[in-house]
Amino acid sequence: MSVIAVVGATGTIGSRVVAGLAAQGYEVRAISSNPDAEVEGAEVATADLTDADQALTAIEGADGVYLTPPQAGDDPLATEAAVSIKVINAAARNGVDHVVMHTAVRANLGDTGAGVLDNKTGIERALADSGVGYTILRPAWYLQNLWGARDYLEQGVVSMPWPGDMVWAATDVSDVSASSVAFFDRGHENRAFDLHIPGGITGQQIADAASVALGREVTYHEADVSTRDYVEAFPISDAHKDIYAGLFDYFRSTTYLEDPQPIIDTLGGFEPRGLNQFMQEELFPKT
Repeated sequence: MSVIAVVGATGTIGSRVVAGLAAQGYEVRAISSNPDAEVEGAEVATADLTDADQALTAIEGADGVYLTPPQAGDDPLATEAAVSIKVINAAARNGVDHVVMHTAVRANLGDTGAGVLDNKTGIERALADSGVGYTILRPAWYLQNLWGARDYLEQGVVSMPWPGDMVWAATDVSDVSASSVAFFDRGHENRAFDLHIPGGITGQQIADAASVALGREVTYHEADVSTRDYVEAFPISDAHKDIYAGLFDYFRSTTYLEDPQPIIDTLGGFEPRGLNQFMQEELFPKT
């Protein structure tokens, strides 16, 4: 396999996938809707992937496709479904060997009540039924979300709308990109893998990890507000705030956790990046 088309190549995860693939010697085609996009290590193909013909052309000649289901526009979930299905169909029509796609932990269940998870159920099914070789990665809440809380952590506090001992699944984005590249090297598995820190994390663990990284105490406080009020200050659209609030409500209703051991075993030696490692290497690195 030599040519990999990357959907979402300018994003947080996609850009890392591009870099990882280029470092492994793949020819990378970065697909972007922005005609002025420049992606280091990749040829850029401009396409509106909500258009089936443009999706078909953008993927033509690719041996593999990396798909980040995009959530953009006034109706992010509708965009996610439309683009993903058109890319999957284009991959099938072009005879692509392997699609690596990331969705989310519990995207396979459906009817969870969390739109950001349930929207991906049909997308996963479409890929599995497409006839294309595939590997699905199911990450969880990203540790990189803590960049939004960095200033508060430096001031000695972190707050979330649930108890400090509540457990939920969390993933470092670098693990998504690293495992994606590893699966392109390995070949399609025709299955899905949960991808998160074994055992999950808690708010108190975030506070403890920040305390170690900063060398001073950080305390956890449960925010006594609704999830929608909690996300109101997030620098995202109202539609995305509604999506996050729905996901956080789901976190509070059940233990959002699955089993990452199969991906660890399959990739041999792969270890998800832990919370303390993220804090000390990325969020608060020693200078």
